[in-house]
Amino acid sequence: MKKFLTWVCLGVILFACLYGAVQMGSLPRTYEGGEAAVSVYELQQNPEAYDDSHANGAADAIVQQNLAETHAVNDVTSIVFDFRGYDTMGEAFILITAVAGSAVILFTKKEKKEGEADEK
Repeated sequence: MKKFLTWVCLGVILFACLYGAVQMGSLPRTYEGGEAAVSVYELQQNPEAYDDSHANGAADAIVQQNLAETHAVNDVTSIVFDFRGYDTMGEAFILITAVAGSAVILFTKKEKKEGEADEK
């Protein structure tokens, strides 16, 4: 019964992750680059081409574009959920898998120890 319940729980988690991925993929893109798009590759290749008169340089340009494109007050939240949504979902899936795997290993060892104690 425990194995069946474990497989059902893992199936539900996998289904929820796949459903979330499909729904996220169908959403429109929230960022298309803006008028003064900052290309990180071009910035690394030719940093003199960008106005870095501000203290933060390219970071300031990215923050200003972020505010204009996503209308999010918190830049970190908008980057994590708008620009890196798939990455965040993948990290959450890996964390859930690691916790589930650790729980399976720990409970298996506990059951083996209890079985050995019963035999003695």
